[in-house]
Amino acid sequence: MEIISALLVVKDSYLCRHLYRVLEKNSMLRFESCSCAQKALEILHARPFQILYADLRLDDMSGVDLTQQVKQQFPSLHILIGSSVGTAQDVISAMQAGAADFIIDPLETELIENAFEKAARDILKNQAPSPMNRTKPKSFITQDKMLLGVLDIAKKVAPSAATVLVTGESGTGKELLASFIHANSSRENEPYVAINCAALPEQLAESELFGHEKGAFTGAITRKAGKFESAGKGTLVLDEITEMALPLQAKLLRALQEREIVRLGNNRPISIDARVIAVSNQNMKKAVKSGAFRDDLYYRLNVIPLTIPPLRERKNDIPSLAGHFLKRFSSQNAKAMHRISDKTMDLLVKQSWPGNVRELENTIERGVLIGSGEELLPEHLILEETFSDSSRQPSLAAGMTVREMEKELIFNTLNEVNDNRTHAAKMLGISIRTLRNKLNEYREEMEMSAGL
Repeated sequence: MEIISALLVVKDSYLCRHLYRVLEKNSMLRFESCSCAQKALEILHARPFQILYADLRLDDMSGVDLTQQVKQQFPSLHILIGSSVGTAQDVISAMQAGAADFIIDPLETELIENAFEKAARDILKNQAPSPMNRTKPKSFITQDKMLLGVLDIAKKVAPSAATVLVTGESGTGKELLASFIHANSSRENEPYVAINCAALPEQLAESELFGHEKGAFTGAITRKAGKFESAGKGTLVLDEITEMALPLQAKLLRALQEREIVRLGNNRPISIDARVIAVSNQNMKKAVKSGAFRDDLYYRLNVIPLTIPPLRERKNDIPSLAGHFLKRFSSQNAKAMHRISDKTMDLLVKQSWPGNVRELENTIERGVLIGSGEELLPEHLILEETFSDSSRQPSLAAGMTVREMEKELIFNTLNEVNDNRTHAAKMLGISIRTLRNKLNEYREEMEMSAGL
């Protein structure tokens, strides 16, 4: 059985004993505690933990400040904040700092159990499969001439070592194209490593890419290989490349030119052989012109440029994609729905799909979960037009919970930026990881409410 380690930072001895009584029933949890933030930081540097629970108000530091510090040094740590006197602003501040959940009443046994069980599930889900696991890539479902042309070029250049720059709107399948290139190359049996540049904390980004030696910085308790080394002779995918900070862009350029990297805390160069695929949903030339992206790095990456057309430009793919998603989600959810009505298909084809294939996929999944019977009908769909009022603000009402307000704010923001999670996270002031966790939560809730 997988053991999840948790550190409880609780100043009140009664609450600490209560948490112990509740959590010791969970055989997969191993936990210890301390009463102040400074001691918690010392413990975290001494041994690894996967969950951190902290009081909102500690004597030496607030739980929000502790969260900010911990996220800078241990970005993968799952953080829970608890307080029986927390306000709506406290919840928002905790989310912005990087907390995954806020437990409004830590003396409520069920809330504690649910929060820790969910944290454990998320941790185990993120552990397997790892980004390096070689899985059979999904294939493109298309009959569009333009996209077929892109795939043809991708297949031709795949056997080479040339750097590829994949661009396209959010949700078009850029990551899928990257895995397609890897699968059709001579590196297909080597590691496939993907890293989201937007999700990298600036202070740790260089370490994540190039690795570090023990003692290179506070918290570096062991030597760590970076993504370039982990990729070996395989493929390294740099997703959302335009979000990379300028200082790191310079170091990436040097690594690509010299074909070698240097770990933090060392001066010995290490040769690299990974094939690099850069991915962006931004207009790269505009990013260069604005000064947000180095022109020399752009030209270094732009050896083989591939652009995926948006779904609105390949409407003839919508019926086959919708049918594919219907079959998959009906099977996954043990539903008898196996066809799409003509009226429904007409509605789907008429949509502009600003979120592209991902938005279509989400729409079909919601329809399957909400609907019943053998046919997907128009009333089962929740389409973009339903939320198209750009001036819409979260509808606050007496009795509305903080969680309901948070959920509506997140969905409204995603709608405003055409489901671009990077932009949404920036507007909300939270990390990509926190946003992803929240959306996974909402999906699980929707499945539970549908009786799954």
